[in-house]
Amino acid sequence: MKSNRNLYIGLACCVIMTCWVFFGSTGLGYTEYRALRARDMFGLAIPWICVIIVLIRDRRKGII
Repeated sequence: MKSNRNLYIGLACCVIMTCWVFFGSTGLGYTEYRALRARDMFGLAIPWICVIIVLIRDRRKGII
């Protein structure tokens, strides 16, 4: 089994991006709260969809 270092880096990036989008969009903690907008949901969905696609591709290749 090969090293999953890149997998963990990718997942960490997605978690960080999710936090940035959520906190930056909602103003949670530093300003008046506002709900997530459609473009914010899109910004959350893209990195996670890409990670899921890569995980499926790597699993089929036998990398993971």
